[in-house]
Amino acid sequence: MSKLEVKENKRLTLKNVIINELHNIKLENLDSEIQKFVNYLQVLKIQTFGPLITKLIGTNIHNDGLITCDYDVMVQAHDYHLYKDKFKVTKEYNCDYCIYTRFEGKIENLNYAYTKLDLHIYENDLMTKGEVYSVFLSNTPNHMVVDLFRPVTRNETL
Repeated sequence: MSKLEVKENKRLTLKNVIINELHNIKLENLDSEIQKFVNYLQVLKIQTFGPLITKLIGTNIHNDGLITCDYDVMVQAHDYHLYKDKFKVTKEYNCDYCIYTRFEGKIENLNYAYTKLDLHIYENDLMTKGEVYSVFLSNTPNHMVVDLFRPVTRNETL
């Protein structure tokens, strides 16, 4: 049995969502920007439920060699609507028709899960805009559990 099983036609559904849009962030600053958001939630004692979710929207390579990325960092919060002046908020967030896999292991091996999804897309003639949702269920220095969702469509031109 495969360590990384890919399932099709999965749906990611979130309720009462606070979204921190991180666009044109330098790649080397991404982790610190995500941590700033997490710290902000803790300082304000925002009552969140569920895990931290990131959405990779895309990566840009500029003419000068600078690499930036577009990410959304999301949490579900009971009083999400109170933060609409600071962040984007929504009552319900859905992402349909995803391929899905769960990764369990060391962080340095997480790239295998992303590659497995890419291979599944190739082998099954699927198309994607490149977005990937990472749902961080557990994250310790030696072990992490991450659910990966990648929206897809069939490539009808083949």
